[in-house]
Amino acid sequence: MKALILAGGRSQRMGRDKATLERPDGRRQLDHLISLLQTVGTDVIVSANHPISLPPEVPILKDLRPGGGPLAALESFHAAHPEDPVLLIGCDLFLLDAPTLKTLIDSYEDPATAFRNRLDQRGEPLAAIYAPAALDRVPLLLDHQSFCARHFLESLNPLLLDLPHPVALDNANTPVELDEVFAKITSGVHPKTVKILYFAKLREARGLDEEILETVACTVGGLYEELRFQHRLPLAWNALRAARNGDFCDGSTRLAPDDEIVFIPPVAGG
Repeated sequence: MKALILAGGRSQRMGRDKATLERPDGRRQLDHLISLLQTVGTDVIVSANHPISLPPEVPILKDLRPGGGPLAALESFHAAHPEDPVLLIGCDLFLLDAPTLKTLIDSYEDPATAFRNRLDQRGEPLAAIYAPAALDRVPLLLDHQSFCARHFLESLNPLLLDLPHPVALDNANTPVELDEVFAKITSGVHPKTVKILYFAKLREARGLDEEILETVACTVGGLYEELRFQHRLPLAWNALRAARNGDFCDGSTRLAPDDEIVFIPPVAGG
């Protein structure tokens, strides 16, 4: 099995190249993923359109159509390896582990196999295996300016698997999400019950004033990002304030069992 790591470059929301971010142990994220994929027996290729330092045994693959996102990377892979399926991996999967990869590889079925997202149960396109016949469709999608990897995956009616480790595909697209995944790496994952209070726009969007729920989030910002994804809340983290047990806090503040968390949107005239 060949594995293709997406290392496209600078992320606008993160503000820097996620592939070259340093993990809590000091290792570059891209090096960690290469090693992890090699331990499960895959031949690793890195998709990138800019110079990047790689081990000598790992080739780099440039997009035939730069700017086309993950589908452009799949198109280039299929052009170079038309007979091979591909395990596509996003570079921001900081919590990915070998058992999760082995489950995916061992369960692979044509035309595609992926895991269900733990929050919305939809297929995760950037930790999935695509068959050669499925990749035949990609050039036409790009011709029609259709760039959404999730829509492509769903169009294949893929085999969807439950995650053996629920947070293994939690990714990081923003600094507050990076704080969250690093907290999970350093402190582990421990379910906890918290109380959440909503105000103004968030109360309207959520349809309630408060709720008590169980979460595996480690930080206040991580908790909000979970809720924002799951319930399509309208405000980004940097557009609101938060308080933990009556005190204002930042996104990296750690959660504890039975915390009371308040999310406070901006108020007109306030």
